[in-house]
Amino acid sequence: MNPAFNNDKLKWQAVQNRDAAADECFLYGVTTTGIYCYPSCPSREARREHTRFYRNRGEALKDGMRACQRCHSDQPPLQERQRLLVEKACALIAASAEPVKVAELAQQLAISRFHLQKLFQQFLGMGPKQYIKAVRADNLGKALASESSVTRALLDAGYDSSSAYYADGANRLGMSARSYQRQGEGMSIQYAFGHSRFGKIVVATTERGICSILFGENQAQLQQDLTERFSRATLTQNRQALRQLVEDVVAGIENPSLAATLPLDVQGTAFQEKVWAALREIAPGTTESYSQLAARIGKPTAARAVARACGANPVAVLVPCHRVVGVNGKITGYRWGVERKQRLLENEDRD
Repeated sequence: MNPAFNNDKLKWQAVQNRDAAADECFLYGVTTTGIYCYPSCPSREARREHTRFYRNRGEALKDGMRACQRCHSDQPPLQERQRLLVEKACALIAASAEPVKVAELAQQLAISRFHLQKLFQQFLGMGPKQYIKAVRADNLGKALASESSVTRALLDAGYDSSSAYYADGANRLGMSARSYQRQGEGMSIQYAFGHSRFGKIVVATTERGICSILFGENQAQLQQDLTERFSRATLTQNRQALRQLVEDVVAGIENPSLAATLPLDVQGTAFQEKVWAALREIAPGTTESYSQLAARIGKPTAARAVARACGANPVAVLVPCHRVVGVNGKITGYRWGVERKQRLLENEDRD
């Protein structure tokens, strides 16, 4: 039981407030009507002396109550039904071999286009059209890795034409389709080394922004890690040109309030990018669990996938995966070491 609703007084207050957060915690019945409801039910407010509380449907039914036709208390809570609807929409988008139209998707789900837009914003933080574009870009990355023909890969990913890709996908991937297919071949990346109070770093950047920040024990290790990440790009060490950028990155690592102003150029799958964007919303000095982060991006059962996306984060600290912890706040695995993660969090607590 959620401690916010662990006694009848708090439960009654939740019913009066029609608090949807209580829907997963208890049900209430009204003796004068014989109906049981969710706390968020919009039905006419009952009197306290006619109200009873139940832990589950079984208790309500045993007490002779029947389900409410307004809040559908014989079904999962409204938010759960909405989440399942969004997951179904996402599955339809992923399974479609043809470009998905939002109006047709809404029709398949038997809801209005406006309601679909509202649900996507609520659970994913983006509209269905944006999500469709993200899935197409993700599909394109996979297709380019296996297709010899870029045109064929574009069509397989759901783009009607190359012009449709360049109006959308090119900006998302941060490189041309041909360059992506060749694992970044033709990309020009400059890098330089630096030192923060948390250890040695290498900072790599494209013309769009910072594409990688890595911690390491020495320059040789850092250079090897960077080369493995961008195996077919042209990597150029340019200490002089990047001096100011490295200083800004170090300042952002040591003072989190300065990190948000630095430009990034990171690419991943649609899911990874969603996780990385959510990580940047965690305020310095605070933490979230993997399950909390999963729930916040509308994927409450994907805690393990969220953890993998955190591990794939290419930009240390500026995309703050160190602010994600295990159950009960336990400091868990970190790509650059649990001890360093602990120190980063302690540094933020002092600020």
